[in-house]
Amino acid sequence: MNTQATNSDKLWYLKRINLFKAMNQDDMMNLAQKVIEKNFRKKELIYLSNQPGEFVYLLKKGVVKISKLTSDGRELTLALLKPGEIFGELEVLGAGEAGTQAEAHSDVMICILRRNDLMGLLQMKPDLGISLSKLIGFRRRIIENRMENLIFRNIPQRLAFLFLELKKEFGRNEGDTIKIDIPLTHEDIANLIGSARATVTDVLNDFKNKDMIQTAGKYFFLKGTKPFEELTK
Repeated sequence: MNTQATNSDKLWYLKRINLFKAMNQDDMMNLAQKVIEKNFRKKELIYLSNQPGEFVYLLKKGVVKISKLTSDGRELTLALLKPGEIFGELEVLGAGEAGTQAEAHSDVMICILRRNDLMGLLQMKPDLGISLSKLIGFRRRIIENRMENLIFRNIPQRLAFLFLELKKEFGRNEGDTIKIDIPLTHEDIANLIGSARATVTDVLNDFKNKDMIQTAGKYFFLKGTKPFEELTK
């Protein structure tokens, strides 16, 4: 469902994206006129795997999941993105992980920029191209680290590593615990660490018995980070 937004509202949001912070007011106004806002409901696909990269997406509200299917047909989640992040830029520039797709993990609002508009912007603003190249390199390292984690760590280690990752991105202090402030099912976690749901449930129960985590519905609470750091060494 498309939403109408004033250019001033879009401009306020675009200024908060690190990639565009070096642009002047006129450039930002021009960019605001080019982006389109769109809402996606939870579980709705934003783009499919192997779909031509025609757009770059700027996440305004909600959480987006980037995933791919493995050779045996299982889903592997590569990233969970929060507001202020850009995605789809790897596909637009032909640098993306093959077969990735984007899905709304929650209800989301996204600003969409056409590929041609991005390429025109990069031609006019070489510094923007440098910043985008750094972002692409950072994204590649994240994906490579996640793949390495899946290959060389056992399931408890993967899960401990994931909780430390989630704490960094979505952690919020709540009393004597750290709340992972994003709803996650056991299936979501299994897809994030490349495991079977039943195995994840067993390891989560073990973490609970060791007083490493607490749960409330789909939310997880860490009882400190030291046990997780010890597991990942």
